[in-house]
Amino acid sequence: MIASLLLYPALHVTIIGALGGLVGAFAYLDRRIFFAESVTHGTFPGAVLGVVIAAVLGFGHSGMSAALYVGAFLGTIPLVALMRWLATIPGISSQGAAGIVLTAGFASGYFLATWFKPLPLAVNSFLTGSVMTVSPADVAWAGAVFAVALLVVMMGGRHLIAHCFDPANPAAASRAGRHELVILGLILASVTVAIPAVGTILSIALIAAPAAALAPLVRSSRAFLVGCPLLGALLGIVGLAIAVPARLSAGGTIALLCAACVLASRVPQWVAGTRRTRRARAGNQ
Repeated sequence: MIASLLLYPALHVTIIGALGGLVGAFAYLDRRIFFAESVTHGTFPGAVLGVVIAAVLGFGHSGMSAALYVGAFLGTIPLVALMRWLATIPGISSQGAAGIVLTAGFASGYFLATWFKPLPLAVNSFLTGSVMTVSPADVAWAGAVFAVALLVVMMGGRHLIAHCFDPANPAAASRAGRHELVILGLILASVTVAIPAVGTILSIALIAAPAAALAPLVRSSRAFLVGCPLLGALLGIVGLAIAVPARLSAGGTIALLCAACVLASRVPQWVAGTRRTRRARAGNQ
């Protein structure tokens, strides 16, 4: 009985962990992590509006679930356009534009959730997720996006990596706009399908942590692209395994585990740096 209850949650966190790790690898290489963080908050208002519209039209739970995904994805598009426009204004950096959109997205989402209260779905499930209530449709959405992401990487991963490492290279510059749109689209889609499990706020953990943890440890882009989704899936399933018996929030547990993983990956560097400092001091004495 317990195994059957955990089947869909386990599948979902494994898929979104692998998806977040794969997409996060490109977001990290393309220096889009802060952009991804702002997008996670930008899905909030779109998700709320999608559920509200579905409820008005009389859709059932499955219909509202689909509307949540569509609304969350579409809701990020104007915010991304706003972010890019703000970045063109003199005096506003790309990080500043992302920060403005992050704040505006979360504030507007909370405003809409309060305005249309009570919502058919709990607001806290939008923010931090509720992995134990995921449905087969949620798993199917996540699996479909993961399959598309894998196909994109298999067909054009080499070009995307070239764009991330050397966008000014003539071979990469000719398709820079297309590569940028592909990476942005993958980020938007991965954040959207992660909402049921880890919500709009905590999904950034599965995108940023695997890449941040492996970056100082691997020596090739191939190992990086393979390791990030594997580590993301591992963090998701281990976080769920810890949260369920301890009766903790699965989304919060996964996010904390992601943070611990990043910190642990820095320990070898800290130890090596401390040893070098001690040797240098000993040599000067």
